[in-house]
Amino acid sequence: MPGQAQPDVMPFLRMRMDNVVILEPGLSPTSIVSSGTDVQLRVEVGFDGILAPLLVGQTFNVFHHVTNIESGATSVLNGGSFVVTAANLSHAAVNSSLYSTSGAAADFPTPAGSAAGTFRILTHVHAASAAVEPIVTAFFDGTILMVS
Repeated sequence: MPGQAQPDVMPFLRMRMDNVVILEPGLSPTSIVSSGTDVQLRVEVGFDGILAPLLVGQTFNVFHHVTNIESGATSVLNGGSFVVTAANLSHAAVNSSLYSTSGAAADFPTPAGSAAGTFRILTHVHAASAAVEPIVTAFFDGTILMVS
């Protein structure tokens, strides 16, 4: 299911928040990983409409807001950024750096006394430009990661 994005005023301009997937390097997307496995989050977005080419050259930033279901602890992970080009205008994908799942300083830690950690991830994408940010932005709520 896609996320929410604005604007959506076709045929002029539409931003799409197509997907957020969890990746174990070298494997298919997943939602359940073993503790000690590093993971990445891949965000897929796109821009449509006759005004979409005006976004070429704009930088967009990605952030992941993480809530640990067991403990209620929250954090924000930098998901990276991308520059819109003519080649990626209709489909841009950005992979985060590797996030850790083990140890006290893990990005996705299993709470003490728990056999697993379950995390809700809300992702948002917005333009780096203050002039574009309130107009072209998106979020995806529904990514769940279980670390066991």
